[in-house]
Amino acid sequence: MRLRFVVLALLVAAPLRAQTGSASDVMATAVRAYRDLEFDRAASLLRRVLAPPLATELADTARAGALTYLAAAEHYRGQPDSATAVFRRLVELAPDAQPDTLVFPPEVTELYHAVRRSMTVVAVRPRPDTVPARTPPVARDTLPAATHPAPPPPPPPPPPPPPVATAPVRAPPRAQTESGAPAMRVPVTVAGLITSVRTGSIAATAAGFESNVQFRRLALGVRYAEGGRDLVEGSLALRYMPTSWFSLQAGPHARHYRTLSGPERLVTWRLGGRGDFALVGSSVRGHAMLWRALALAVNLPPGSGTGSASGGEVGVTLHLGPRPLWFALAYGIDQAQVKGASWRANFNTLTLTAGLRRR
Repeated sequence: MRLRFVVLALLVAAPLRAQTGSASDVMATAVRAYRDLEFDRAASLLRRVLAPPLATELADTARAGALTYLAAAEHYRGQPDSATAVFRRLVELAPDAQPDTLVFPPEVTELYHAVRRSMTVVAVRPRPDTVPARTPPVARDTLPAATHPAPPPPPPPPPPPPPVATAPVRAPPRAQTESGAPAMRVPVTVAGLITSVRTGSIAATAAGFESNVQFRRLALGVRYAEGGRDLVEGSLALRYMPTSWFSLQAGPHARHYRTLSGPERLVTWRLGGRGDFALVGSSVRGHAMLWRALALAVNLPPGSGTGSASGGEVGVTLHLGPRPLWFALAYGIDQAQVKGASWRANFNTLTLTAGLRRR
């Protein structure tokens, strides 16, 4: 009988020991689950760390970080009401704190700002005393007995200020590295694409891929496709993102194809800018891009002169909720010409892309 009791106690104690851990350990595990796209598990761990007794171990900065991750996890779980409620808690806790644009995507930061704009944050300062200071009275002993007036009644105290609903205002939290969390976050995007290129009466379709690797505000993009009429297209772009909705990019772009008069090759070194904006909530986004060639090279006879090229692109991207899948459709126009030669080309491209985002 005693042996059965000991075995039963061990079986009950095992899961209890598995659930124990400090708040920093549970927080680090939740962050790793969020970055591994395990949003259900991340939300469960974050709610646990924000509840007693672990919540008592968290400073305000760590609690604000936990609320931010929890709101993002609820957003990707398809729970917009829960995400909004968590962001309200974050605004009440730390009105000056906001999601880092280098960590959270635009749909999360835009949801936070929408919630914050819908709330009124008021700071109450002590009201200065409006009663003027009175001159000290003359000592009664220095006056004649007949002139001793009766002391005036004391003035009534000023009414207390009316209660005002406020949210606590604190100093901006300092950046804090989460214990046990990875120090470097490198999002990677991999996608397959099908592109149709038309120039004059010549049209060709190619299939290929594109990939992007981002580190902080810098990103490197690679694209390659090949198909009919010996069409081969490739590009390499280095991007800098000063904000979450605008980026600058520069790099080479090469296109080779076969015409009725023979093969043609065009290489441009492009410099351009791209803007991203929301169309329908956070699931449908649009973009627009303009670029101009810093240098142009075509397979024409030498001495034909310098050239110029420019172009642009517009497109729309559909994100499938909490899933990492996305689809994009883009239309672009490129123009290139060579001075001193009769060569001139206009390219119209239509590209369908299906991708997977890994955080």
